[in-house]
Amino acid sequence: MTTTFEYGTCRLRDLQVPPVEDAPDRINSVKFTNTLTLKDRPVKPGKRFWNSLQIRFGFTHNIFRYFSHEEVFRRISTKAPDDKIRYCLENGAEGTPPTLLAVSNPKTGVVLNDELENLLTRYRAKDHTYHDGIVRSYHVPRHSSPFTISGDGFEAQYVIETPIDGFGRPAVYLAMLRQICSNGAIAMTPAFRSEISLGRGGANASFGLERALEGFNNEEGFAALRQRFESSTKSWASVHEVARLARTVSGMLTARELPNRMPVKGGDGANLGDTPVMHAFGKMAGDLTSIYGLANMDALSAKRQRTLPTACRVYDLLNFASELATHHAKPTGGRKLQAYIGDLVSGEYDLEGTADQFADWKDFFIDSSARTVASKRKK
Repeated sequence: MTTTFEYGTCRLRDLQVPPVEDAPDRINSVKFTNTLTLKDRPVKPGKRFWNSLQIRFGFTHNIFRYFSHEEVFRRISTKAPDDKIRYCLENGAEGTPPTLLAVSNPKTGVVLNDELENLLTRYRAKDHTYHDGIVRSYHVPRHSSPFTISGDGFEAQYVIETPIDGFGRPAVYLAMLRQICSNGAIAMTPAFRSEISLGRGGANASFGLERALEGFNNEEGFAALRQRFESSTKSWASVHEVARLARTVSGMLTARELPNRMPVKGGDGANLGDTPVMHAFGKMAGDLTSIYGLANMDALSAKRQRTLPTACRVYDLLNFASELATHHAKPTGGRKLQAYIGDLVSGEYDLEGTADQFADWKDFFIDSSARTVASKRKK
């Protein structure tokens, strides 16, 4: 199936809400309609449509608690000095209504899908994927050479996320590719992120993007990212850092952003711990409840969790998260994992450099009487 995109302009009044059966008022809930008609053509609005519409006309989703979609659209069309919008439609399977992606100001720049495809082909992008109005492309900077961290070969990359529906600007993220398993760790954080301006529209909207594809280089940024990865091999992961990743992965399993939910051998799948992902995660980090003698690690404060080590290093957390994001997670879940990676490497690790002082992680918290620090300080 080939996905095609259609662009156009209209006024907000051209968006109509089909009549629906009256439903009881629910003042505490916000429910977006699943269908609209654009110039008498049925379309299916996506999440980016609602977000972009709110940005375009300066309101929040709470307005739909008190007014219907039709009332809001009509009022904006009546009072707004300019209710003209540019829209983008994603045409998928034949016989299904197209998805209405984002709307934007027609005066702003936008990179069209066909134009972007030509640019990525011309500048030989290593790969590119599409999801929900955004094309993510992978590139290798010029004069880049592979390097080794803890015996693993790595390659510097940069990733460009380009919205093709006009909502937002292209963003460049620094990334590291672990060559042995093709895990891509993208530092999705402001510290390793830069935006590309598209100007005020017109024929040269993609000029800034073309310059980035032609000669992007951020030697200081790549050196800083490499240093953070090298430091991760010398730092024991704290209970807090492990718990954050565990919550992220558990949330993805609940939201079905990780496709594999089959139970491990001997489990019934009734809880998330029976899944292969969480089983592998526990094997990597260690059985913390047994180690620290607690029924629930959440009983410890965040401050205390930051001082207690686990059986893995921060480097293991980075590889685990990038493995899931690259090879297993759905796009929405992958972004959550890459955001975790970016947040982790952009700051100092909780137990920075402790692996140099304590070659065995158990030496970090077990004294001569074999009692843990957590046990002694449970008060």
